[in-house]
Amino acid sequence: KRYGDKRTFGFVETQKEDMPPEHVRKIIRDHGDMSSKKYRHDKRVYLGALKFVPHAVYKLLENMPMPWEQVRDVKVLYHITGAITFVNEIPWVVEPIYLAQWGTMWIMMRREKRDRRHFKRMRFPPFDDEEPPLDYADNVLDVDPL
Repeated sequence: KRYGDKRTFGFVETQKEDMPPEHVRKIIRDHGDMSSKKYRHDKRVYLGALKFVPHAVYKLLENMPMPWEQVRDVKVLYHITGAITFVNEIPWVVEPIYLAQWGTMWIMMRREKRDRRHFKRMRFPPFDDEEPPLDYADNVLDVDPL
């Protein structure tokens, strides 16, 4: 005797709506200081997310804007606690065009470095140890690209 009906259709996952960028910015800003008792239970989530940090950094570097791009908007996948955020895109490029763009960029950067118009050596350390990290929304968000 059968105790249940056999399913003829599998599980269908509903497509989640994309949230605006301000949503993830607010989560990260609110969870910036973990010393509050409100986030006591989230610390375990943060420790569990550490195992995925190398992959998150890889996806971030993979989708970094190229020197010839002014801005690159990407979709992100993030945990509701702000513990980890992944770039949720794969850059599709045509290899000959990509190599040609990098070749042109390399020549332009070499010329720029030779003339030293906009090239300046960076002094390390760039920030003081006592200085808090810069907030993206306060300092970078409103600046127009060159």
